[in-house]
Amino acid sequence: MEFGQVHHIEYYVNDLTKSNEFWDWFMSQLKYEKVSEWNEGVSWEHSSGTYICFVQVDKKSLNIKNNRQGNGLNHIAFKGGSLEQLNSMQKELESKGVTILKRDGHYLCFEDPNEFAVEVYASK
Repeated sequence: MEFGQVHHIEYYVNDLTKSNEFWDWFMSQLKYEKVSEWNEGVSWEHSSGTYICFVQVDKKSLNIKNNRQGNGLNHIAFKGGSLEQLNSMQKELESKGVTILKRDGHYLCFEDPNEFAVEVYASK
């Protein structure tokens, strides 16, 4: 890892099974590898060393709904591949019933199962 590179992101989800099903497909599209899985979570790592960890929230927090406009994290954005790969990803997301929030040229924004915004930018 390089100095200043994001080490990891920990993302708490309301339904780990549903989230894992979605992110399992998505992370493999972005060349992340599943490196750890346990009862309450799963971790995916990129060859750059950055990893994302998804953790099941505890029962007392299940009724708290994500609000991208409130205090906290708004979205996560990934560098994508070609425009053709982005188009293919959008078609696959739509076939899975994923809500597309915005598509503008080389940019795609959609919601994951927790109504959290995810962006992908294709290279120009």
